[in-house]
Amino acid sequence: MEPERGDVVRSHDPFKLGTEKQRPWLIVSNETHPFDGEQFLAVAVSTKQYDRSLPLRSDVWEVGGVPCESFVSPWAVHSPRREDLIAWQGRVTESFIERVIDELKRYLG
Repeated sequence: MEPERGDVVRSHDPFKLGTEKQRPWLIVSNETHPFDGEQFLAVAVSTKQYDRSLPLRSDVWEVGGVPCESFVSPWAVHSPRREDLIAWQGRVTESFIERVIDELKRYLG
């Protein structure tokens, strides 16, 4: 699997406890990442909606999707490695990625 910015992938979740320790992640890093192709910056996709969540509506998907109503949590950042990726689920539009990154910046600056 060679994910790119905008891809939604399943990977292990370092934030979850219990037996179901996977979740979808939205890749937000680009080719300037120091370990591009080996490690990625990603934000969590969740079925839980929070005040600052961004909904993954059908119009933001270029291809693929998730089986349940889902939301991106821009504050939940993870850096999965390529070997930790389990499955590819789809790709979202660049305009949606830009919204996610703008929201993520709120937590960094």
